[in-house]
Amino acid sequence: MSATEYDVVCVGGGLGGLAAAVRAHDLGARVLVLERSTMIGGVAAYSGGFCWVGANHLDDGTDTLAATEDYLDQVQGSGRPVDRAARREYLESAIEATRWFTAAGVPFSLIRDAADLYEPCAGSTSQGRLLEVAVPGSDLGPWRDRLRPSVYYRTGVTRDESYHVLAGDLDARLALAAERERDDLLTHGLGLAAGFAREALVRRGVECRLEHRVVALRHENDRVTGVIAEGPDGPVEITATRGVLLAVGGYGNASDAAELEDVPELIEASPPVVSGDGLTLGQSVGATVVRGADPFVVLGARFEGRTHPGSDEPLFSQLLENLGFPHSIVVNRDGHRFGDESYYGALIRGLRTFDSRHKRWANFPCWLVFDESFRRHYPLGPYPPGADYPADVLRFDSLADLAAGTGIDAAGLTATVARFDDFAAAGEDTEFGRGSLPFARKAYGDPRYPNPNLGAIATAPYYAVPLHVLGVGLCSLGLAIDPSARVLRRDGSPIAGLYATGNAAATRELKGYVTGLANARNYTYAYRAVNDMFVG
Repeated sequence: MSATEYDVVCVGGGLGGLAAAVRAHDLGARVLVLERSTMIGGVAAYSGGFCWVGANHLDDGTDTLAATEDYLDQVQGSGRPVDRAARREYLESAIEATRWFTAAGVPFSLIRDAADLYEPCAGSTSQGRLLEVAVPGSDLGPWRDRLRPSVYYRTGVTRDESYHVLAGDLDARLALAAERERDDLLTHGLGLAAGFAREALVRRGVECRLEHRVVALRHENDRVTGVIAEGPDGPVEITATRGVLLAVGGYGNASDAAELEDVPELIEASPPVVSGDGLTLGQSVGATVVRGADPFVVLGARFEGRTHPGSDEPLFSQLLENLGFPHSIVVNRDGHRFGDESYYGALIRGLRTFDSRHKRWANFPCWLVFDESFRRHYPLGPYPPGADYPADVLRFDSLADLAAGTGIDAAGLTATVARFDDFAAAGEDTEFGRGSLPFARKAYGDPRYPNPNLGAIATAPYYAVPLHVLGVGLCSLGLAIDPSARVLRRDGSPIAGLYATGNAAATRELKGYVTGLANARNYTYAYRAVNDMFVG
């Protein structure tokens, strides 16, 4: 083995590892980033790129931490325990970290009028907590070709532009996106990952080794002192004098992921490198694993010939935005809807419901059903509006034929579509409230409609897509950490020299889901970890 020495070793070249590299470099550290794949950006590059930070420095000054806490209490729900002191410390740290990284060069900007998901509940705001990053691809220099491509979001147009400059004009939004893609403006998750990559790898010149998978932690006298990585030329032993940060994501690609999350199946939609390395490495030196936030999954589909960039692993496309467009519904084998399709999180309860009488999952298998109006006007996964679909999108001349061809109960489907069409005509879904969330109306609907998420399913031909349960990297189990991101043993004591952030660390701040919280806590705990290494 060859030996090398650094102050800080960041395991993972995604958002958390790159954020820690920026902070550590500016504190004078010798930093090394180790990435097991051939690409940087991690899960963040696949994400929507939202960062949720209450009372942040870019807000107009009207938001407060007290209001932020009230909102999180609403999301959490009544009767569920939360460590309020630890949550408050995290919220304060997120404000500090966001301000510091902005000053360090990451171009955070406010998404104006981006309402909290459950606005107008107590503590919510109609603007001010969601941030985004946009970066020209040319700024990445030689690292541009190593940035993991976005596979779910069309880059080029910022959220702020979508909500304001192009509000109400879906066609103009798509046209501008095409122009910006040619100019290689990176937005959404690509922009977020690129902002931190630019600062760490280009402007600061931090060393990053690709194709180096950490397989073991060096552990001496109850302290983690470094790592052993498998690289292209064999094993490499690396010393970390200050600390090792695990920023390797969750375990969605592990063989037992569906069982751990208690869902009918789990196909990981985030990069195939997310396979539980953090849990394996942490437990090898005595770390405890705890359940943090509730399981979080989404619906998606397999489309012909798509693979994860840089691999031959099949890619299942998330359909977060697509499910919210008019002229579509999601139904189970009985032809019944089971949630508000316009907000992906509203379907989780139904997907995790087991029918004890019939000894089967109540709402799986399930299908996306839509009509010709949907095909003409909206994208579906990788296919643009008006596309000629391949064979994996099933086409039928009538709803009766669709039911027969998919095995969906015909009577149930017919009744469901008739009821849904009545909702569309009235502009209100009285069954599941589709289109009632301001966030979903703006982010996932068609602004040309009175209710942007509702439109009748009435124009033949009709289409059906078999849906799958997808993970998005947000696993419920993770390493226990303290407010300084130190990894803990079962007795609550920290393991000296070992830190964790992102999806490798259990989310203890909140049981529910807040769009953008995962990205914000990733760079926040990376910031806290490095501070602890150097300041204590």
